[in-house]
Amino acid sequence: MHFCTYAHHKPDGAMFYIGKGSVGRAHSSAGRNIIWKRTVEKHGGFSVEILGRWASEQEAFDHEIFLIETLRDMGIPLVNIAAGGMGSTGFRHSDKHKASLAKRMRECNPMSNPGVRAKQMAALKLAMNRPEVRQHQSAVRRGKKLPTAHIAVLRTCHPTKPCVVNGVEYISLMEASRVLGIRHGTLHRWMTRPEIQRGAKYRHITEARWL
Repeated sequence: MHFCTYAHHKPDGAMFYIGKGSVGRAHSSAGRNIIWKRTVEKHGGFSVEILGRWASEQEAFDHEIFLIETLRDMGIPLVNIAAGGMGSTGFRHSDKHKASLAKRMRECNPMSNPGVRAKQMAALKLAMNRPEVRQHQSAVRRGKKLPTAHIAVLRTCHPTKPCVVNGVEYISLMEASRVLGIRHGTLHRWMTRPEIQRGAKYRHITEARWL
């Protein structure tokens, strides 16, 4: 396997990231840090420049470290979180180390704090009431087809259960959701909690129940 060091540029040509990996990795957006993702989203994309090709991974690591240090000394604002040389192809954490990480996350995870969870939930509800957020969420999901394997897993986790909406019988909640154009989570809430009041958009739904 051959390795390379590469740079990512904004559409205006400004360099903002240095990386190491295969050529395929250089062109991939998967697994990037949150600052990288926000930068690309803000500027509408990125371009790739291969800076060097190396026979060994260590040579690529060394070059990556050198580039990041040099460019930062020059005042170029990179979004790299680390100083380079991190990671290793094919590396796997030991079971002991993974157990230690899991324990640390359980004990130190801020989301385990009820106060933090309540604050996050309130912020989420506020955001989801904003028209532009709801429109974006709808646009992202519209027309998106789930992979066959994912559908099979959903059917295993949520066995088919017939339901009735406005007097029409459906073989499953997912079918009702697809036919009516109503999110299955919304339908599920109406069926499990009939006391919930529906908004003006859904007042025509007078019946929603399991069979």
